[in-house]
Amino acid sequence: MRRNTLIVLLALVAALAGTFAWLQRERAAEVPALPAAERWLPELDNATLSGLHMQFADGSPDIRVERRAGAWVLPAKADYPADRLRLSALLEALAEARKVEAKSANPKNHALLGLAERGEGQALRLSLQRQSSEPLVLLVGKDAQHGGSFVRRLGDPQTWLIDKRLPLPNNELEWLDRRIATLPFARVRELQLRYPKGERLDLYRDDAGQPNLQVRQLPSGRKLAYEAAANGAAALFADLRFADVAPLAQVGFRQAPLLLAFSLRTFSGARLDGEIRRQGEQYWLLPKSVEGFAEGEVAAHPDWAYRIEEDRYRALARHLPELLAR
Repeated sequence: MRRNTLIVLLALVAALAGTFAWLQRERAAEVPALPAAERWLPELDNATLSGLHMQFADGSPDIRVERRAGAWVLPAKADYPADRLRLSALLEALAEARKVEAKSANPKNHALLGLAERGEGQALRLSLQRQSSEPLVLLVGKDAQHGGSFVRRLGDPQTWLIDKRLPLPNNELEWLDRRIATLPFARVRELQLRYPKGERLDLYRDDAGQPNLQVRQLPSGRKLAYEAAANGAAALFADLRFADVAPLAQVGFRQAPLLLAFSLRTFSGARLDGEIRRQGEQYWLLPKSVEGFAEGEVAAHPDWAYRIEEDRYRALARHLPELLAR
């Protein structure tokens, strides 16, 4: 009797399990898939953009970035190249941004989201210039607490939470491509340093397999403080960035004292010659000749002057006694 009861119970459990599975399949079939979130700017085509104009609520100077001959430049900086990575990050975020939630359409609430057109709670205004269409004028407000941004279009009271935070720094310098050089240290064959009073320092290696630079002026019987002591000045060019930039013709250096002249050469024969001059308390790098580098290795151009931070100058302006063991 007990055996028969057990068989009946097992059969009942199996039947219930089958029924439950069938119901789950039916329910899944009845519930439609959630639609993909709607793009905030479906008409945006980055390929047709000709410029960006940013106006900041805090009174910072406007920033304009324009596309000219296929390259993005800053007109206020004499058409110096824009930072392509930063610009791409912004344009991709705008193109991919999707609506998460509709927020208030009441103008009285715009300031709470940082989306007012003026006054308290004023938004950042971003105008996207298009080649054959009217500009897209966007208002960008506060970042949402859990990600995303509050936004709306100019003239449309409806506000939205989108799923992207838009990278829009209000510092013009951050929109420039600040690279002077990104030359791998392994490519450097020699760096010559020349000082106004005749001091010379030549840092070199004979082949690319040598990990460290040597000092041509090393006194007999003396050693470097450590094996890599001579590497620092040349390694600076692996990621050398400017603090400001100006057309050479606009910056008067006739009275600026010469601090250092340098010549950097690579194993492939590329060469960068330049000098450092001091104007007031600022250090300016002036390229004199740029030859033979692969694309992206050296962005410096002889028509421009590049202000570098004092610690960058100190890293380059090495003297023999600093490198020797005591």
